[in-house]
Amino acid sequence: MQKSNRPSSYQRLTYTQKVSRVNRNLRVGDISRIAESTGYSIAHVSDVVSGKYENKRIVNALYDLTRKRVSNPRRIQSLLQGGN
Repeated sequence: MQKSNRPSSYQRLTYTQKVSRVNRNLRVGDISRIAESTGYSIAHVSDVVSGKYENKRIVNALYDLTRKRVSNPRRIQSLLQGGN
């Protein structure tokens, strides 16, 4: 049995939480990039992001792509304040 290096307070994100975080961090071109890497059509990836269909593979790929980004509202706020 392997020991985990995660803290005991660690909670996995639900599918809905991942979709919500992905939507906050999407940038232009992300949907087409994920469509190409996963083999799905751009329309299907867009439908998954909008909530029309569920697809864990697409959501996980998008989450991995956007996980370290600053959210769009924070980015806009920093730009309005004169930051980079």
